[in-house]
Amino acid sequence: MHLRYETEHLILAIGNEAFADKINEYLIRNREDFSKWDMKLNDSYFTMNYQIRAVQAEQRIFMKSEGARYYIFLKDNLHRVIGNVSFALTDNKSEHACIIGYKTDTAERGKGYAYEAASYMLPIVAKEYGLRRFQAEILPENLPSKALIEKLGFQFEKVIRNAHEFNECPRDILLYVLDVAN
Repeated sequence: MHLRYETEHLILAIGNEAFADKINEYLIRNREDFSKWDMKLNDSYFTMNYQIRAVQAEQRIFMKSEGARYYIFLKDNLHRVIGNVSFALTDNKSEHACIIGYKTDTAERGKGYAYEAASYMLPIVAKEYGLRRFQAEILPENLPSKALIEKLGFQFEKVIRNAHEFNECPRDILLYVLDVAN
């Protein structure tokens, strides 16, 4: 896979230290909103030191072909991260499966950018990693995420009880899947 891709409106780039400050600004800007959907994050997460270490870890994962997180920029503004789309191979390698994740800046929602990024990357990731299946884990009340994943062709598979802790409370998640024809 490449470190950078270009779609009609977007640049998708693997994180690096050169724009860790832009990643940190994006996360701080959206901290309150993202906290509704993310596991609890402490204040150190929102520091440059943490984000530099995070992009270094993401680069190692990318280089080992275990996953990828692409940060999303508008083509006409490469100084502002507006989202990310990530792919993490599941622990069970025999599944040939990958978990997709995504976030969009609150100011850029409803413009189709998450769909553009994810729909562009899904076939590339499937081919590069030899995948048979994508999975998405979604909180039941996250209606925009459900709408996006369904638009991408994912199908609801099941509820996973007490799957993750959100804000120190065990939560059910909805598992959506997209089977990929090889």
